[in-house]
Amino acid sequence: MNGEQAGVRAGRTGAGEPPVLRLDVRRVLDGVPLLPVRAEFRFETSSPMLVTVTFTPWRGQGVTWRIGRELLYLGLYEESGEGDVQAWPVRGEAGETAAWLLLESRTSSAVFELPVAEVEAWLDATYALVPAEAEAQPLDWDAFLGELQDAGGRSGDCSSGPGRGTVT
Repeated sequence: MNGEQAGVRAGRTGAGEPPVLRLDVRRVLDGVPLLPVRAEFRFETSSPMLVTVTFTPWRGQGVTWRIGRELLYLGLYEESGEGDVQAWPVRGEAGETAAWLLLESRTSSAVFELPVAEVEAWLDATYALVPAEAEAQPLDWDAFLGELQDAGGRSGDCSSGPGRGTVT
């Protein structure tokens, strides 16, 4: 990843965290990548299974999604995900390798074209910090299961999980 490339900037974060990846991606409409959108990818070692991506159009509010890191990585090279978040490779307009990322909420959906080389390099940096086989280590399964048991019988809204968009 090169912070000097047009439309690509790598910001700095705290020690032990990968840089923030800022890209100008395009929203796909009717199968054609058209509308420019700023995408900011973040990774936190405390939550290594997820990548946080904020999409901000040139006019309007940004939308933040939490996407499975593995889903995003696999989607650069093969169909990945189902339901609210899906990714798959495509041939870009100029013949470059690209991937499309579909995000769906209860009220809308959007498809974005991502440059594979830049996203892959950034994801590789996240895997260097926390390898896939070590992702579950920071999770406190006992506390999580205890909370589920304590909630026994109470209904709750689980709509804030990975893949659900929140306006920022």
